[in-house]
Amino acid sequence: MNLEPKFKIGDTVFQARGEQTRIWITCPECCGDGWLRVILGDDSQVSIACVCCERGYEGSPGRISTYVFSADVHATQVVGTESELRNGVLHTCYKFNGGYTTDELDVFATREYAQIRSNDIVREHSEEETKRLGYKKNQAKTWAWNVSYYRKMIRDAQKSIDRATAHRSEERRVGKESR
Repeated sequence: MNLEPKFKIGDTVFQARGEQTRIWITCPECCGDGWLRVILGDDSQVSIACVCCERGYEGSPGRISTYVFSADVHATQVVGTESELRNGVLHTCYKFNGGYTTDELDVFATREYAQIRSNDIVREHSEEETKRLGYKKNQAKTWAWNVSYYRKMIRDAQKSIDRATAHRSEERRVGKESR
């Protein structure tokens, strides 16, 4: 069994990477409007803020962020190695200038092999990102749940306003009578 790492300190290697660039695209749920129109059981329509593109205090701007990935092969020099034996197999992480490390799966002796791995990394990340874009922020909640939840919040808030208004009116009435 060979317990030596594939590359040694000082070796020049090619690191396979998948670079990412953040871009903004039209929200696939609200089509850029920021609102969803929902038809209720009585055929009335309500609009709700789109929770897919919602960004806290900014509301729902109708756009979501995603990433575009590109393959990158970087020639660099090994400045350190960290190896451990797992189930009889040697696993090595390589350290490079700048303080970053890379698993041995992404380090190669030739640019060509690194390019092949880099293309695979880009494909994997792109598939994950495409999958992510197909999901609402909270998959456990349906759009119908969102509509009913926020309509209930509106009804509860209206009841609270009505109670406060009635209470304030009563205070004014009692205040006038006591004078």
